[in-house]
This record gives sequence, C-alpha cells and structure tokens, in this order.
Amino acid sequence: MKGVDKMAANSIKIHSAMILRFKEGVDAKGQDILKNQSFSKIKVAATDDGILAVGTALGGLLAFPLVDVSRQDQSTIING
Repeated sequence: MKGVDKMAANSIKIHSAMILRFKEGVDAKGQDILKNQSFSKIKVAATDDGILAVGTALGGLLAFPLVDVSRQDQSTIING
C-alpha cells in the first residue's frame, strides 16, 4: 500500500503446553477411546526433544498406554 511502511511481522511465544494422549479403552463398536491430559506452564524455551522425553517418562506412569505427546504453543504477533 502506498504511504504505509511495511514492517516484517514477528511472533513471540507467550505460552506452551504439553498434551499427552492415551488410550483409555475400546468402545462397543471397537473404536479406541482416547483421552488427553494437558500440562500447562511449560517453559516456552523448552525444546521439542525435552518435551518428548518428559512426556514419554510421564506416560510410563499412566495406567493406560500413551499414544502420543504433542506441544501446543500460543504466540503474539507484532510488527517487527
């Protein structure tokens, strides 16, 4: 746009959470029953490898088999 300075947008992570998904059982139709356990207040600087290691270790303590570990980040976008 003419007369408008274009600055590059940057994102800043402000919150991270780790989500463990585990199989709680099987329903009457034979479909897996999956549940999530969310852990908030994960350091935004935590590495994916670190989150996976902690999630896998915690998954070993669950009464049900761990299906996967995921990370959910929230960012704010600012002009750069």
